[in-house]
Amino acid sequence: MGAEVIAHDPYVDHWWEIEKQDSYPATGASLSRFFRNQEQLDGFTMVLDMAEALKGADGVVLAVRHKQYLDLDPDEIVNMAGGKIAVIDCFGILDDRKIERYFELGCEVKGLGRGHINRIKEKVRKRTLVVG
Repeated sequence: MGAEVIAHDPYVDHWWEIEKQDSYPATGASLSRFFRNQEQLDGFTMVLDMAEALKGADGVVLAVRHKQYLDLDPDEIVNMAGGKIAVIDCFGILDDRKIERYFELGCEVKGLGRGHINRIKEKVRKRTLVVG
């Protein structure tokens, strides 16, 4: 739908459901008929290097609780992306300290089931106003 989707997972070399969406698991039995506007994903491939996957990214969706993702440092993510980034935490991967750091770096953070994120954002905003 207009976004360039790049995926990284340290344990997945190929995401067949997307890469071969018209023929996986078999021609005529794929799930592609349930999705629209995904024709441009024909050239999709997994990116094995996280820095390469994040280079120039506007956002990152954290969807799997792999140890490598739990250990990510917000400063490193922003550095790999090349600037401020939107972070969506779908699985409670970020602790409050990391969420706070993303806000300090000027990023936006959203998290499923994490209603208190706005309070962290407000805390950082108030602290920035007092300092600035």
